[in-house]
Amino acid sequence: MATHAFRGIQKLNRVLDASIKTLNFILRRTSTSARTRLVTGSSGEKIFVPLNDVSYPEILLHEFVWDNIENYPDHIALECGINGKKYTYAQAKDATNYIGRSLRNMGLKEGDVIALVAPNFPDTVLGFLGGLSGGLVITPINPHYTVDEMSKQLLRVKAQAVITSSSIASTMLVATRACLPPKAPFIVIDDKIGSIPEGSIPFDDLITRGKSLPLVSTNATCNDTAVIPFSSGTTGLPKGVMLTHRNLVSNIEMTQSCFGDAYRPTTSTHQEVTPLILPFFHIYGMSAVVLSRLSFGTKIITLPKFVPETFLDVLQKNKATVLFGVPPIVLFLSASPLVKIQHLESLHTIISGAAPLAKSDVDKLFNKFNIDSSMLKFRQGYGLTESSAVAFVEDGYKFASIGKNMSNCLARLVNIETKQDIATPGETGELWIKGPHIMKGYLNDEASTKATLTEDKWLKTGDIAYFDEDYDFFITDRMKELIKVKGFQVPPAELEALLRTHPDVNDAAVIGIPHAKYGEVPKAFIVVNEGKKPTEDDIKNFVKGKVSDYKQLEGGVMFLNEIPKNTTGKILRSKLKSEYQS
Repeated sequence: MATHAFRGIQKLNRVLDASIKTLNFILRRTSTSARTRLVTGSSGEKIFVPLNDVSYPEILLHEFVWDNIENYPDHIALECGINGKKYTYAQAKDATNYIGRSLRNMGLKEGDVIALVAPNFPDTVLGFLGGLSGGLVITPINPHYTVDEMSKQLLRVKAQAVITSSSIASTMLVATRACLPPKAPFIVIDDKIGSIPEGSIPFDDLITRGKSLPLVSTNATCNDTAVIPFSSGTTGLPKGVMLTHRNLVSNIEMTQSCFGDAYRPTTSTHQEVTPLILPFFHIYGMSAVVLSRLSFGTKIITLPKFVPETFLDVLQKNKATVLFGVPPIVLFLSASPLVKIQHLESLHTIISGAAPLAKSDVDKLFNKFNIDSSMLKFRQGYGLTESSAVAFVEDGYKFASIGKNMSNCLARLVNIETKQDIATPGETGELWIKGPHIMKGYLNDEASTKATLTEDKWLKTGDIAYFDEDYDFFITDRMKELIKVKGFQVPPAELEALLRTHPDVNDAAVIGIPHAKYGEVPKAFIVVNEGKKPTEDDIKNFVKGKVSDYKQLEGGVMFLNEIPKNTTGKILRSKLKSEYQS
């Protein structure tokens, strides 16, 4: 009851805040830096402090997600965009409770780790929240991983059970043979593509069995690890990121505070609709989309993979109102002839993250359909797995920036060489952040934890940034991706954004290659638009005059059919370097 009252007060405060923001819109725009102040810490640190900190309840993650559903129990929570399978909020909450009971009844103990290895299905989300309700810890695994990659993660977390789907069950069986204890539960979601292997447990059985099992009591606290996603961090091989219940709950409330005006409240007559095309195993899809939006009553339409026609059909038929994407999705919307205005007409907000997106890329989309920016808002977010998803938000006025550090998130900018704090606009340094959303540490990896988290819990992001007079931050690149030309730093993202403005260029990537005289020089990889045939000289001449001499494409230009990227749209520069460096 107290928690419900707390959330009710929070909602009232958000309504009041929204009204105040509207009344003070002009004032806010004339002095945007007023939302952030720069203070000096006890040891001389220069700390960017947001002015609008928010409260968050001391509550377990799964309890937080379902805490307010008495206001919309019959609204759809999850629906499969392929087969139409759906769950109302009341059904989804009950299902997760039954799943948690069944998992514990199988012999799993509180704190055991379950591997969740499945594409985006409603049942994938239920398995995640069901495991948490049983006092278990979830490690999401990329379902497209190889057997070797899956096995490594299973061993690192000491997984005691697996939830997967029938289309990849055979691969998972091979991966688990030497990684899981004998007779470990192997649970399979029937995705109607593959068959359920003999001896495995159908996912639906967890719900059926759980109805007759007793309630599960746990001793879990907000400080306990809830989820262990994997991240490479700033350098090195993937590491298990220990995120607590508090990390994730606080970040959901922080995000809602800063992005709240992008969403409309769930009522008897309105419900936001969001397609889940971002992979649920990634922190962006998991926390910033699913957990965050379920906590506030959104209808989520799951899509197991990106198929252009299916994706567009879901947008139109379900009248999607909010779209979470990554740069490749935004570029698809602006470039593909399949996309028509009717696919976008119900959208009022697009939020992009995971990789930089230039203003020119956003302008392409708005200009293509003559979209009024007051009718369709474009926002960007920035964060890391280690920050439970979101750390900075951009409010739609400086598309090239990541905006300001969000509520409860402190920030610093530290000179890479001198290690001194930067307090001058335009100077670049490594971005450091701190707050309740910052990870507990890396699983069984004290050395990496100490290299990434300072003693007073500042997270070194590994991203190079600068800020302007309004305290809006701009990411120039990753520390390990900077190209050093004659001692000058060349951010690949800057050249990539420029190259994508060429009328014949669909996509671009830039890396540094060795040079006997200059150390390194930039080399570009280009994907051209259909029917276009620019030459290497065309591309080089396009860049000339637009950037400094040391940023010219002295390493050459190579044309590819596709730029290699990971599932969230980040360019795989290491792959480009290993395959095309010469």
